[in-house]
Parts: sequence; C-alpha cells; structure tokens
Amino acid sequence: MRAYAFLGDALLVYQSAVVDLLRLRLGLDLDPLVAGDLADLDAIATGDDALLFLCGLPYVRTRDRGHPVTPLVAPVSSAAPEERPSYTSLLLGRPGLAEATLEELTELRLGINGYDSMSGWVLPVGSGLPLERFATTTVTGGHRLSMEALLRGEIDAAPIDSMLLVGELAITPAFAALPVLAEYGPSPSPPVVLVGGDADLAERLTATLESLHQDAEGRAALALGRMARLERMQDADYDLTRACDRRAAACTP
Repeated sequence: MRAYAFLGDALLVYQSAVVDLLRLRLGLDLDPLVAGDLADLDAIATGDDALLFLCGLPYVRTRDRGHPVTPLVAPVSSAAPEERPSYTSLLLGRPGLAEATLEELTELRLGINGYDSMSGWVLPVGSGLPLERFATTTVTGGHRLSMEALLRGEIDAAPIDSMLLVGELAITPAFAALPVLAEYGPSPSPPVVLVGGDADLAERLTATLESLHQDAEGRAALALGRMARLERMQDADYDLTRACDRRAAACTP
C-alpha cells in the first residue's frame, strides 16, 4: 500500500514515523512515505489502496467528487491537548509590524501560499479576512516561502497554518519574529485518509492510530510533529470546511 504526505516538509518526519509504526504493528505491506503533489490527487484517489496525510480542503473536494476516500483520524496539537482536532490560520506580519494591529493598517501586501489552500486562503477569507485592507496579493507557493518573504520585507502579511507553524519554528527559529496580526478559525485538523473501500482495513488503521499516544514509542513519533494524539474522525466533521469553502469561493479569482 502506498503512503503520501501533502502537508509540507516540516511535518514529514512525524508522518514518516507514524507510517513506520503502522507497518510494524499491523504487518502491512506499506510503502515508505513520499511527498505527494496535489495535481496527482485524483489519480491517487482512484487507484489502489493508499494512506494519505491530507489537508481537509482537498479531502472534502475529492470526497465530494465521488472518490473513495475516508477520514480515519486527525491530530491534536500538543499546544492545545485538551481540545478536539483543530487548527487556526494565523495572519502573520513582517517584523516591522510587531506593534501594529490589523485595524490600523491599510494598503498591505498580502502573500498566500495558494488559492486552493485551506489555511492560506479559504479559512481566513471564509472567516472574515478584510481583503479591502490589502492592495496586492502575491502567490508564494508555500507557507515557508511566505514566511521567508515576510522576513525579507517583500510582503506585509501572510496567513499561516498554526499547526504547521509549530513545526516550522523548530526548523527556523527566526520565524518567531513574525507578529500575529489576526487569527481565523478554528478548522478541523487535516485528516489521515484511506483511499479504498475496505472497512476492515479502515478500522484496523484507525484503532492503531488513535492508540499511538498510549505507549512511549507512539508518543515519541507524535512528538516529532508536536502532536499530542490522533482522534477518530468522520466525514461530517469536515462540513465546516465545506461551508468555509463555499463562502471563500465568492472572493477567489
């Protein structure tokens, strides 16, 4: 069975460790995790069984196109271990805006990782990001690229996935200099998704994933991504994602 990650390099080490534990504990013929390209998602979702670490937005769009994808679990951040699986979109500013509030600013240069990004566009815009305060919008191609552009002063603000930011800070501490201008959400956490309709396999994977935090080896794997645990999810948990996508569509080029 193939395994793909679509959530950025900062989380690959944790996701790879989780895949390795699944292979060992379930005796699955599970390939090593590889980084996936969203351009290939439809082909992957119509192929053989696969395990995906996927953002909620492409999950619901793929599911609603009729492809056989099922959410199994989603992560709970170690920064908020008492909460349900969720994250927010943090509108970060360049370092020179550390003392400013969004209400005081106009003619800003906005950077986004892409118009198909939940945390980078759909969640903030669908939750009230005041687009009238921005004079330009630049597509950077990734959250890390947006934060690097903020540090260089090439843009003034960029919406960033709060869960991904924790991992990025461990790699690039300089990102801590970027102030939070606003926060949007929450949204359900990105799910671990099974491609294929095998209900027995889905249950075996889910039961193993949601129990990882119960032993030291599992907790060590989760800690690589700053995750407290993985919780069982249903498709209906992502109805909020669908609603946000509909609202943001009116502002999306």
